[in-house]
Amino acid sequence: MKKRKVSPQSGKKWMILTAVTLVVAVVLIVFFIQWRSAREEQEKVDKGVAYLTKLEKQNVSEIGKSIDEIRAEQNLALADSDESAVWSSFENAAVLGDSRAVGFSFHEFLPEDRVMAQGGGKITDLPQYYDQLKALNPKAVFLCFGLNDVGIGLWPTGEEYAAECDKQIAALQAELPDATIYLNSILPAVGVGLEADPDYPRIGEYNEAMKTMAEEKGYHFIDNTQMAQEHQDLYQEDGLHVQPDFYKYWAANMMAGVNES
Repeated sequence: MKKRKVSPQSGKKWMILTAVTLVVAVVLIVFFIQWRSAREEQEKVDKGVAYLTKLEKQNVSEIGKSIDEIRAEQNLALADSDESAVWSSFENAAVLGDSRAVGFSFHEFLPEDRVMAQGGGKITDLPQYYDQLKALNPKAVFLCFGLNDVGIGLWPTGEEYAAECDKQIAALQAELPDATIYLNSILPAVGVGLEADPDYPRIGEYNEAMKTMAEEKGYHFIDNTQMAQEHQDLYQEDGLHVQPDFYKYWAANMMAGVNES
């Protein structure tokens, strides 16, 4: 039986057909890749448009709040990831307050000349630090009072205490016109600390009054409430004072307040 010979032209047609098929396949693959890429890009655009549409429905204060919350989270994260960065932020600052503020220098987180605090300290003690503050000339002053102020009964309501804070801040600002003053909320008492004074459970009321006053007067207010609640395990046994590891979170929260202002 004779073998069938394949003509040169048939072989050439087969090669051409194969080549065309490969070209078509490559074109289809390229088209598919481009289509998929375009689809992914369109999805990104659609998401972006949706986000912008969402922002359009928000007011400016809500958008600003979202940004501030992100910044606050970033600052608080530094307390665990890079504690030295937290403390370096206080190079041109001064911290004033009571026994809880004393820990900033006692535990050697900040230099003693930048921490003006004492056990039993009250907001009305500010004038005694005027000369020291003028010599230091800080860019930022953090006020960390309140525990003793609530306990001594001179200001039975949060509004009365807020009015005293307003008076003291205004006087301090007159002495240090170039400094930015930050009023810290009062660290809450926890556990047995709530039983140490009948007014300690009302610290939240005082903080709300201070916050309202600060907003009305244009002062910078730092709310430590959530931070303190998240780190209740770092309080001393008395439920009033705090352990050394607490201070980095407190300081980071202050810096978050600075960035928000």
